[in-house]
Amino acid sequence: MCGIAGFLRIQPERSEPLTQTVAEKITQAIWRRGPDGGGHWRSHDNLCWLGHRRLAIIDLVTGDQPMSNEDGTVWTVFNGEIYNFKSLRAELVASGHLFKTASDTEVLVHGYEQWAGRGLLKRLQGIFAFAIYDTKAKSLFLARDHLGVKPLHWWTDGRVFLFGSEIKSLLRYPGCNQRRVSTAGVAQFIVSRYVSRPHTMFEGIYKLPEASYMEVDVGRENAFRPQAYWDVHYTNPDKQPSFVEALDQLDHLLKETVRMQLMSDVPLGAQLSGGVDSSIVVALMETIRLESGGQHRVKTFSVGFDVERFSELKYAKAIADRYSTEHHEILVGYKDFIDELPFIFWIHDDPLGDPPAIPTYLMCKKAKESVSVMLCGEGADEQFGGYFKYAADQYSRFVDWLPSSVRGVLLRGTAAALPFKARRVRSILEILSMEDRASRFSSWYGAFDKALQATLLNRELCDQVGDHYLTEVYGELLTRCDSTHQLDQFLYADIHTRLVEDMLVVGDRMSMGASIEARVPYLDHHVVEFAARLPRQYKINGLRTKILLKKLAEKYAPQELIYRRKVGFTLPLSDWMVGPMRKLIRDVLLSEQSLSRNYFQQEVVKKIVIEHLDQKVDREQGLWILFALEIWHRLYVDDDGSEEAAQRLKISLGLDSINAAA
Repeated sequence: MCGIAGFLRIQPERSEPLTQTVAEKITQAIWRRGPDGGGHWRSHDNLCWLGHRRLAIIDLVTGDQPMSNEDGTVWTVFNGEIYNFKSLRAELVASGHLFKTASDTEVLVHGYEQWAGRGLLKRLQGIFAFAIYDTKAKSLFLARDHLGVKPLHWWTDGRVFLFGSEIKSLLRYPGCNQRRVSTAGVAQFIVSRYVSRPHTMFEGIYKLPEASYMEVDVGRENAFRPQAYWDVHYTNPDKQPSFVEALDQLDHLLKETVRMQLMSDVPLGAQLSGGVDSSIVVALMETIRLESGGQHRVKTFSVGFDVERFSELKYAKAIADRYSTEHHEILVGYKDFIDELPFIFWIHDDPLGDPPAIPTYLMCKKAKESVSVMLCGEGADEQFGGYFKYAADQYSRFVDWLPSSVRGVLLRGTAAALPFKARRVRSILEILSMEDRASRFSSWYGAFDKALQATLLNRELCDQVGDHYLTEVYGELLTRCDSTHQLDQFLYADIHTRLVEDMLVVGDRMSMGASIEARVPYLDHHVVEFAARLPRQYKINGLRTKILLKKLAEKYAPQELIYRRKVGFTLPLSDWMVGPMRKLIRDVLLSEQSLSRNYFQQEVVKKIVIEHLDQKVDREQGLWILFALEIWHRLYVDDDGSEEAAQRLKISLGLDSINAAA
């Protein structure tokens, strides 16, 4: 697991080689992804440079990168793990390839020689982002894993091409540091809390989409168009498994997936939330340990809060006790949260729309004292129907018969009459008031309801993108999905939006920011394919969610843990906002610096802030989004986006004095 970067002069006569000073700055910006070492390679003709920061997991002695084939004509930098590399290696050796290391990385260069880029991708099982440079063809091949677990960004001015694991590394290149903010990105972040690929918050900087590759050639006209090599399909087979058959198949598949992901030459553990998904992972890890005769207990890590109603540590401890794990609890309070805030905003690159990222980082930071790899339960809900919104959305059919105007007035009017503490019910009613499926799907995770979005954005921005921008993103996904069923389309849209653009970004940045590799068994593409083809009633039935996976959990966890009300990983943010964080929120969002950004109607922003702080309307999520956007601006637009900028921001916000008061 590492950080990668690279530079290619696609028009040599109109470009200069990358200087060593700039190359060092690019890799230094992502050193936390790879604190165990760094490497550089430059082609003899100065057309290509590849850079790498290493977090050593596999082949600790000979696994350094950049890495080449036997004769040095094919080079790669790679971030991730190829779980099936041993079988691929055996196949390549049988075909005559000579290996000089025991690492999974070397499979990429020989596999590229043997099968070419697309053929290689069809054989890989793992999480990865990599680049391969062919010195003979003078061609750069970029690729990203099936679900987009590992990140890859790129930029070009038509003369040179630059790529990197994180945006902050690209900004170290002089030609890419103008930092033109994308107004479309601002609008989408406001309405959804993330920016959909291929776009980012900066004009001209793009994400390579999940399950895609791109080829860039020297001296040729490049279209810079990513090509997909895989997608999830919901077409059910003619013969569907019985519930019992599906249960056995899922148990076996997850066990083998976890077994494969336990490969490591360094200590590993598991993130344990106390929910169904991570509990199954821990149970399977312990089962495999006992079967293999492993001597070391499974290490588990859980994070909770000093406000008891938000902490689920007792459920995590119940699983840890059941499987006698070496368990570690990390308790987070307001001071811990606020201490790390500027630094974590810097780690994330884009505005941080997910506040629980901060305690996640604190857990990873603590875990780094014991392990370098952690398995987690991310992605199960999107595969097996775990969110309440999937069940609630099915009930939209009961109001589909109402005329659009009546539906909107009735449900929104009811929502508006609800009290401050009824935020969840109010959001459900506001979303169900929408009859368009794409609009509804895009709003379930939104920070503001549709009506407030229209009044919040300034007129120019609203006219340019508005709420229809996100609807178009979802509309394209619904067209691409091979099923017309409402649930299938919702799951498909979530996988390609919220999961890949928000949750996996948070998981990657928070873990790698602490120099921890996070592995996600539920997002192995074979597990995703299996889940997609399951009968829908094995996922959602009425208000029952994640039916098959919960039934499997009965084998590994107590029923009271499995069937308790799903809380999710939330923190006492609303309490903090009207308490110790109150002055910070007001000072940041009502400052002239913030209000003059010209993205929003100033009076609407003031109203949102004051109504929440006075506890009239709970706009916790919306308030956080406005706050996150402003903090991001101060780090990446007003300042230079460096790690030092985070420290300067902490001082300018006076967070030490806030901590003293807290």
